[in-house]
Amino acid sequence: MARLCVALDTSKEKALQLVDQLKEYPLIYKIGYKLFIPYGVELIKEIQKRVPNSEIFLDLKLHDIPNTVRNGVFEASQLGVSYLTVHAMGGKEMISAAAQVKGNTKLLGVTLLTSHDEEYLKELSITLSKEDFVLKLAQIALSSGADGLVCSAHEVEFLKKELGNFLAVVPGIRPQGKSSDDQKRVATPKEAVDKGADILVVGRPIVQSQAPRKVVEEILTQIGF
Repeated sequence: MARLCVALDTSKEKALQLVDQLKEYPLIYKIGYKLFIPYGVELIKEIQKRVPNSEIFLDLKLHDIPNTVRNGVFEASQLGVSYLTVHAMGGKEMISAAAQVKGNTKLLGVTLLTSHDEEYLKELSITLSKEDFVLKLAQIALSSGADGLVCSAHEVEFLKKELGNFLAVVPGIRPQGKSSDDQKRVATPKEAVDKGADILVVGRPIVQSQAPRKVVEEILTQIGF
């Protein structure tokens, strides 16, 4: 059964208010650059305090030389976070080094960002199709020790068909299936689950809503949780 992850890309005060409002639901909380850079470990511990046994997704998309990423992954694992992202473009050696020290943290390989499309690949002079490029990155990540992948709903069905089952984390989820922001490859919760998504990442539709509990309940209903 698919899970819902709330991307807390807002102020610290608003993020903690949301956690308090939503803590009765079976959610994962995602912390990215906006909150981790100014508040870091303090915020993680505060959420863990407010929601015992909470699952936290630390979305840092690490991409550096193998030893540097290995050190970062080890330190993140000591915080008790459940999920951590690394860029699949970091390559086999980097991901393998990270996997050796991840402990109980699930390592997620980021393939192609949902804000990128075929035009982006052309800018980089990449001649592979978007699907083949994503597949190559996915193969590198999973064969190197990643527990799952971050990919759009438009690739997850294809990837699971090609690579077998894996933990598929899908951002770019819009309850109404439409986007007016920088997410170009979006899907509704039901569409994503039908294609094989295991964790749905939803940010702005929840965070910017005047009734976040209602939005969460609607999404959970859509995915049959």
